[in-house]
Amino acid sequence: MLRADATALAELFGVGEPSAMQETARGAMGAVWRLETETGTYAAKELFWFEGDVGSVRREVAFRTACAAAGVRSPEPLASVSGEYVVRHEGVWWRLYEWAEGDVPDHLDIEVTTWLAQQMAVIHALDWPGGELEPVPFYHQVDVDWDELVDTALRAGVEWADDLRRAQPQLLELTSLVNAEPVGDQVWCHRDLKNSNVLRPASNVAEGNWLVDWDNVGPLSPERELGALLMWHLHNPADLRRLVTGYHAAGGPAEITGPASFATGLAISLNFLHGQAALAMDTGHAETHRRYATRQVAGVISGLPDLAQLKTVADVSRT
Repeated sequence: MLRADATALAELFGVGEPSAMQETARGAMGAVWRLETETGTYAAKELFWFEGDVGSVRREVAFRTACAAAGVRSPEPLASVSGEYVVRHEGVWWRLYEWAEGDVPDHLDIEVTTWLAQQMAVIHALDWPGGELEPVPFYHQVDVDWDELVDTALRAGVEWADDLRRAQPQLLELTSLVNAEPVGDQVWCHRDLKNSNVLRPASNVAEGNWLVDWDNVGPLSPERELGALLMWHLHNPADLRRLVTGYHAAGGPAEITGPASFATGLAISLNFLHGQAALAMDTGHAETHRRYATRQVAGVISGLPDLAQLKTVADVSRT
């Protein structure tokens, strides 16, 4: 990152003269940079696919503020000198946050996932009234022609094409489950609760955890969000029971009723798989995005459950 970009961002957010800027993390939707200035240290988030909906960012900030007041700890987003929470510089959109110190835990760390279940309960019980409840198709529908995607991948000769072909019956079965289920009653949710969106302090004390990445907030059924969180621990019945117990103990209202409870978790995985597969094969995108997408595709395919497993998990989660 050129020093000129750091200087421009510091000026746009009014945080003083910068001294250093270094990339610290990268995901599918953006990269996080550590920005050091004369007034302190900040997290600058570079948004890869943001389309300029400033109003959605305002609603996100209001929702996060309400959740923070209810006890959900998260880094505070900072406004620019113009008063907005997102700015554009040389064609790239940026956000700025207070710097939160901590490490990203392992995705199977049950202590952290239990903490997430407790934060989810607080958010669900809040039933925030400040946003619209129009369902977002990404979380409820999978509109993918898997046969066509498999054919395209085989013709392209990508390394994961055979894995995708072997998973095709499973993809069709899970897609049918997702598309058959009703949306359900919704409240505003984080919609991206996973261990990789937690920063854990060196002290390893849960009270010091930070919940990050609020970019995807919006309406969702509490049952569906709980099911999506449980999908990270499908192979461990004791962990599943612990998560549900922790969620209910913190005031969470949702119950796991059957495989339908996992419909949103499946929709996210399947739609993400489709998007990353298409991106990996699209030579019109930057190579860094294509390499990242290639790594994601293999991981999603290998982690997909089958319907029988989901039925078993649902039964375990209700006992």
